[in-house]
Amino acid sequence: MSAECALAQQPGYKDLHRECRQTKDVPLPYGGGILLVRRCTCPHHRYNGGTGA
Repeated sequence: MSAECALAQQPGYKDLHRECRQTKDVPLPYGGGILLVRRCTCPHHRYNGGTGA
């Protein structure tokens, strides 16, 4: 889960889901399938079947 979405779970910070930019996996260059950054797993994102932020 991204830092934005983790904080968005706290009262008063719900709008931070919109600030999350971690919407896709970022592979390590020449890494053979190793990920440098994994996409956010927050259920609020459309690609996760959530409500969308």
